[in-house]
Amino acid sequence: MKELKVVQIGTGHDHSFAPINSLKKRDDIDFIGYVRLDGEKKTFDGIKELSYDEVMSMSDIDAVFIETEDKYLTYYAYEFVKRGVAVQMDKPGGQDKKSFDALFDLAKEKNVPLHLGYMYRYNPAIKKAVDMVKNGDLGKIYYVEAQMNCVHTDEKRKWLKDYKGGMMNFLGCHLVDLVLQLQGVPDEVIPLNSSSGKDFGEDIGFAIFRYGENASFVKTTGVEIGGFMRRQIVVCGEKGTIEINPTEYFVDNERINCDAYITLEKDKEKGWTYRTQKTSFEPYDRYDEMYDEFFKIVRGEIENPYTYEYEKLLHDTLLRACGYKF
Repeated sequence: MKELKVVQIGTGHDHSFAPINSLKKRDDIDFIGYVRLDGEKKTFDGIKELSYDEVMSMSDIDAVFIETEDKYLTYYAYEFVKRGVAVQMDKPGGQDKKSFDALFDLAKEKNVPLHLGYMYRYNPAIKKAVDMVKNGDLGKIYYVEAQMNCVHTDEKRKWLKDYKGGMMNFLGCHLVDLVLQLQGVPDEVIPLNSSSGKDFGEDIGFAIFRYGENASFVKTTGVEIGGFMRRQIVVCGEKGTIEINPTEYFVDNERINCDAYITLEKDKEKGWTYRTQKTSFEPYDRYDEMYDEFFKIVRGEIENPYTYEYEKLLHDTLLRACGYKF
């Protein structure tokens, strides 16, 4: 198998360590190095640091990982898509709808792989829930509850001012993605984001997604002490309920796990207080499967299961949840 030549652009994204850690494990990748863009301070020991001009002068790069701060992601991704280089871009892709749409339209026109860093797509419990919904195992979906909470420093909560919607943009993007996958396109998105204080951005994120007379919600905050272990996804359908709680928890320095409770229609006779036994999954790395999928797409082994059109729809829905109107 031919080694793919890969470069990382930027270190400013919160998850910029992920490609570094994951790619070091692979023997099918020639990881050339990384670029630290203007104003970025994070560095990586043992990995060659390159200049942006050096990378732009290379003609044999197969793929790049764009890991700068969110508002700069689409700019750098566009520069490489123009050159026909496959792009793994972290999420969610800034808040400029025009630039985001132009990036994905160009990628489609040039047939360039463009893959986004939505890590929950590879969570085994969530994959199980999505499959059950698609297979009709839960029947009609009444609602989805999706929460992703934590407690951030004052500095981080001030940084949220850079983005309308704050936490909804920062972490809520993962949850909006899941609501779309589990329930489809909403009839209406009602943003109810707020700030815990005048010095901070919108560090309490909440949005309602209307589906006819039914409603789902997304909640994501940076103020919840103990919130990480209360991250959860609940899918309620006419034939059963799936609860993933917590969505993930660490079992060692690299791997995480998740648990799911699946209670089906046949369990109703067991009483109101019955809760099915939990289903646990094998520990996994948040990012390995995501990047494995990307490289399979780059090599032409599979098609991207998330189309250019879906990613644009997700971005539009997220912007609405952040409070944009268009």
